[in-house]
Amino acid sequence: MSRVFLVGAGASRGTLGENAPVSEEFGQYLNKIEPCWNQKYPYLACAISFLEQRIKDTSKGKWALDKVWGAIDTRVKLQFIWGLNLPGTPFLPPNEKKIYKTNLDPWGFAGFELRCVLARVYGNDLNIQIQKAVEGSCTLKMELVKLEPGDCVISFNYDLLVEKILEKLEKKINIAHPYLGPGNASYSILLSKPHGSLNWVYWSPENEISIQILNEPMREDDIDFSFEQKATRQPGIAAPVPFKSEIISPELQVRKVPSFFYLLIAQWRWAIECLSKAEKLVILGYGFPREDIYLRYLFAEAAAKRKPDKKLEIEVYETEQHYQEVKGEIEKIFKSVSRIQYKGKVESVEQHN
Repeated sequence: MSRVFLVGAGASRGTLGENAPVSEEFGQYLNKIEPCWNQKYPYLACAISFLEQRIKDTSKGKWALDKVWGAIDTRVKLQFIWGLNLPGTPFLPPNEKKIYKTNLDPWGFAGFELRCVLARVYGNDLNIQIQKAVEGSCTLKMELVKLEPGDCVISFNYDLLVEKILEKLEKKINIAHPYLGPGNASYSILLSKPHGSLNWVYWSPENEISIQILNEPMREDDIDFSFEQKATRQPGIAAPVPFKSEIISPELQVRKVPSFFYLLIAQWRWAIECLSKAEKLVILGYGFPREDIYLRYLFAEAAAKRKPDKKLEIEVYETEQHYQEVKGEIEKIFKSVSRIQYKGKVESVEQHN
């Protein structure tokens, strides 16, 4: 039986606890770990203040990652309509990072700072909790142990929780990449990360420097502009926004960041391919977010490619309050479902012990 495991933010949250906040918890969590974050990330703070009147339930004390990131991205994409003015930005830019000495616009600085915050929250800060999950027992580990060659894991998370558990289980995995053939995929477990990963490091522009995949997440301190390279070193991640430049502007991306572009689109291609052929789909903490319309296209394409007589068995790990909503989304997308089984919520190491 060919299986696809779909891993979302709820899986990391359920496994690692509040240290891995889901999107709507992100602003509150940042305030908890960095009470003076608005001083460390002044452009991001100004952007959120500006968006308070434009996004419901948004303030410096409480904001959703996907909504704020999507709004920042939209302001940049529609700059010729709205302009790039951002009230309240520092008269003198910070001097902690070299990028502030460039002529990047204030919304660009806000986006840069948001990537730094992501590396802080989902990167090194999670190492201890991930190690506990790797060594202990938890829902995610108990499911991943069932994977066999030919199966696929699609993770929309920036963290390395899935990778570290599979490594501990001594599973042979292949990260989806442009040169991966069907034969290679059938002899290993395929890992697809359509939103990228914090351990993918690339330069923008690349200037012929290929993307590097590390064993650990990129550190916040290492994200910055280099005047020697005339480029920014940053994690290879894509935002959960309606229009992803990273995959929809090939003429720009191939010229500017070719290795990252081809690696990222390979994640999407293989995810669709595996979903279109799967006999069983296990969904772990993925809630079909409304902000990320591309993912809906991904699932719709995979569903359309399935043979009419090929049934799909689905298991869902989700909180009780969100299960019916997730079930409804599944039924809209996949028409040939033989069974949808609710398996409860994703549990942490402590809950299993």
